[in-house]
Amino acid sequence: MRYAKQTAVKEFGVEGQAVLSAATVAIIGCGGLGCLQAELLTRMGVGTLRIADPDIVTLGNLHRQLLFTEEEATAGTPKVTAAAARLATFNSGVSIRARPERITRDNITDFAAGADLILDATDQTATRYLINDFCLRENIPWIYTGVAGTGGMLLPILPQKGPCLRCLYPEPPAEGEAATCASNGILPPTVTLAVSLQVAQALRLLNRTLRPGRLTLFNVWEPSVRATVLHRDPSCPCCGRHRFDFLAPATGDKKG
Repeated sequence: MRYAKQTAVKEFGVEGQAVLSAATVAIIGCGGLGCLQAELLTRMGVGTLRIADPDIVTLGNLHRQLLFTEEEATAGTPKVTAAAARLATFNSGVSIRARPERITRDNITDFAAGADLILDATDQTATRYLINDFCLRENIPWIYTGVAGTGGMLLPILPQKGPCLRCLYPEPPAEGEAATCASNGILPPTVTLAVSLQVAQALRLLNRTLRPGRLTLFNVWEPSVRATVLHRDPSCPCCGRHRFDFLAPATGDKKG
């Protein structure tokens, strides 16, 4: 009875619920995107949810990061601690594993290995390229999502089946060039539209009905949503040439 309304949707159904309830989803970031991703998946009955973020709750988070309270902002509560506590009140049947640290090349394997899907909820360009390398190497699908101001884009990435982040952006933008929440601000409706589209694509990815290469661009102010097909680039450094530059140690780094 708990999931009757969503299983009644023919595109999802009882089969989709069974797949979701058995799935492990890893969310990297617990800001605006990550909070709503985690809430929707928890309420819908995902099996296991992993969340990683190094930050604490602040007052500037509260207009869009829907899991947090003023009390937590005043106390400086770690985001993943606050999120895990709130998520547990929504659905006790979901296993929630919180990690209060930034995901790097040194800990991404420990955090994300064995996940069925990784959701991008970070605001760090370098972290997205790290996720891309890891997922392509480990054959784990992930969904890139970027938002700023009133718009954004998302691209589901299915290793070996379609384009990856470096087919879209072969190299990271120079510092200060990319639109970010810090430089362009962010409206809460931008976040909620992005996550609605992202989670819907996640459900299709898990039940294997998603076609690769569909790049979606959206703007809540116009409003507009349009999709275009992105093709895999045979010369892509990552999915074409199988180079995982962002997993490699930095020059002079003595760590493994």
